[in-house]
Amino acid sequence: MKNFLALPNLVDLRDSLPKKQDYPARSKKISTRVWHHSLTLSHLAGSDAASFAKYHMDVNGWPGVAYAVIVEPKNVVQTPRGKRARIVWAHDFDRRTYHAGNANDYSLGICVAGDYRNERMQDFVKETINELQAALVADGIGREDKSHHEMPGYGWKACCVFDYKGSFNFLDPKAFIKAVPATHTIQEGDTFWNIANNMDGIRVADLLAANPGVDANALRIGQVIRLGDAKEAAVKSSAKAKPSSVSEQLSMKEFVLLPKTAETWKTYPLGVQPVAKNSDWSLTPARFGGLEYKILGRPQKDVVTIRTGRGKRNIYVAAATGARIYLK
Repeated sequence: MKNFLALPNLVDLRDSLPKKQDYPARSKKISTRVWHHSLTLSHLAGSDAASFAKYHMDVNGWPGVAYAVIVEPKNVVQTPRGKRARIVWAHDFDRRTYHAGNANDYSLGICVAGDYRNERMQDFVKETINELQAALVADGIGREDKSHHEMPGYGWKACCVFDYKGSFNFLDPKAFIKAVPATHTIQEGDTFWNIANNMDGIRVADLLAANPGVDANALRIGQVIRLGDAKEAAVKSSAKAKPSSVSEQLSMKEFVLLPKTAETWKTYPLGVQPVAKNSDWSLTPARFGGLEYKILGRPQKDVVTIRTGRGKRNIYVAAATGARIYLK
């Protein structure tokens, strides 16, 4: 691992990142380096290894952060080759972390913080990625590189795609995202939240409605759930419900909870893109032990409209930010 360890922008946080326990040991040699992106805009406070670790523990119930290596574009390091994004070493490579389901045992999970469907990857981040990949190749850590959606059972997963995929000159540009299948077989580490995440139009509430006999808190490896026809299942089930329960279900509203661990949360005026330069005011969830708001609208994916002391504002609430959306 001498080439990996020699990367000047590498920091070893294996012993300092939040975790409940160690992940289990691998029983197979690493053959595949699997690349992810976090679906959180790269400049956000929650776009780093520590925040991902807290999210994966608190929301998914995993032992710790799902990736062995995380690239943090918001944390810039000056190196002999110029500025680079910080690379966090999160787990020993002999640990089977929960990032690619049944492929966990033979794959190494690498995540680049950012949502590259909605932002441009900067050149210094691309250079960081390519130097990291070259070091892993030189050290013999894995034989091939694949996107998350190229792993068995995740062909419908929008990770990683668009500009993000084009930035990796070592990934197959012809490996397109497949249509969402009718069913999905539960793999290691799967939760309803991360199955629904980054699938347009399918929410956790839809998965619950489409799979009434499934306990979302006790998913089993090999269990088959309805997926492709889950879109709008929550609304459809309300329409078919008995009159007394229809009114009750229709009265339920969507709320978002901003976690108490977030010191600040950027807000944006309506009608502008949710990027750092357009934010002129921030909320302070930590000051109030977390903040809850009713969702008034969804102007675009992972962005919701809420009413604040300054009127209606948009906020970015992708899953990995730690924001939690629910009905009540």
